[in-house]
Amino acid sequence: MPSPNATLTGAPGSDPSPAPLPRLWFRGRGDILLSESDGSPAAAPDDWAREAVARAEDVFSMRPQSLPVGRLPGADPALPPPGCLWGTYRTLLGSGSPWGPVAGRALGLLNWRRQTRFCGCCGAPMAEHPVEIARQCTACGNVVWPDVSPAVIVRVERPDGKILLARHAYRDRDIYACIAGHVDTGETAEECVHREVREETGLEVDSVRYRGSQHWPFPNQLMLAFTARCVSGTIRVQESELLEAAWFDPARLPPTPSPGSVAHRLIHGLF
Repeated sequence: MPSPNATLTGAPGSDPSPAPLPRLWFRGRGDILLSESDGSPAAAPDDWAREAVARAEDVFSMRPQSLPVGRLPGADPALPPPGCLWGTYRTLLGSGSPWGPVAGRALGLLNWRRQTRFCGCCGAPMAEHPVEIARQCTACGNVVWPDVSPAVIVRVERPDGKILLARHAYRDRDIYACIAGHVDTGETAEECVHREVREETGLEVDSVRYRGSQHWPFPNQLMLAFTARCVSGTIRVQESELLEAAWFDPARLPPTPSPGSVAHRLIHGLF
């Protein structure tokens, strides 16, 4: 079994030997097959894995360690094998397991492969590139590399120490999180912080400081974490994006994102 700390670098080209059965199994958007005993990715029995391969949306191996990965459809009725369960990527990440980053990379590549089945230039099917971490058109030769979408996430603070948190209108409506958004073409990450805070809450900020980053495979984002200081304005929620936004004392927080996420670290001052 490859080390969970190994650097994984894509999918192989043609290989005359039989493809190994997947070591990491995903289902739907982010469920992952875990061991009931320790919560790590489970090595499914060969008979279960062979049947799953026949129903899988995608099976491939990440180089150079050739770690095999597969994904079943979200509606797949198969029960997990004995001693295993369908957990979530968020749970694995929050456990601090060294498999968390590996599973995140695998899920990101699966998402990219699902979106890169056909060539954007001529419409022909895409195949694995024999050398690069990429896919290549079988007709015109167009090469496409995995895409990463940069996004900012920011902890906005007032001079009295309270922090700005919001409930989003289109995801995770039961928790309060930081303001976040995708970087637009032509703008810097810092400019995106100013724009997103202004658009979503009507507030102006300064003292924008970079704190860290995290890959987030939903679908394939690079989250750039910042802190900033509110300097003017009153909260005016952009209703298409937020249900509500408010200032909170860091010692008395509402429900927030789970451990393991960059949002959790930002909100709880762990950077």
